[in-house]
Amino acid sequence: MEQRHIKLGLALTVGLLAGLWSINNLLNWETAQGAVAYALSQDLQSGYRVHIVPPIKSSFAATIGLLLIVLTEAMAGLLALLGAWRMWSQRRAEPVAFAAAKRLAILGSGIAVLNWFLGFGVIGGTAIMMGQAEGMEGAMRGAAAMAMQCFLTLIYLSLPEPQRSAG
Repeated sequence: MEQRHIKLGLALTVGLLAGLWSINNLLNWETAQGAVAYALSQDLQSGYRVHIVPPIKSSFAATIGLLLIVLTEAMAGLLALLGAWRMWSQRRAEPVAFAAAKRLAILGSGIAVLNWFLGFGVIGGTAIMMGQAEGMEGAMRGAAAMAMQCFLTLIYLSLPEPQRSAG
């Protein structure tokens, strides 16, 4: 039973992490949009001279990028929280029912990993070299930490619970 409670708590944590970031970005829209625009512009980027993705100076592109980030975070948060609720509802159920209840939390955790690993790490960090732009190191470190935390949660949620001993 303790495994189920830990999994439930981790699903809740991923839901809060992604959901709160989504809300934070909405509440600070102009600042967040400026950060996305700055990353896309590749201004003050001290890395390679040749860019895989050319600098993008469009405010429309920055808005679309931020919308994608906010919607992905919101979706990850909502799914993880719904999964946590289902897990709570099935915490005393048979293993098959509890495993089915975990599905949304697993999906939410997976989307969170894709947001922070694919979105920030691969696209932001590699394609537009965000981590080499002055002042973006904190965003890259934060995204890497959140991707790792969500990925570890995804792995743990995906594991079956230990069988109860007959003793």
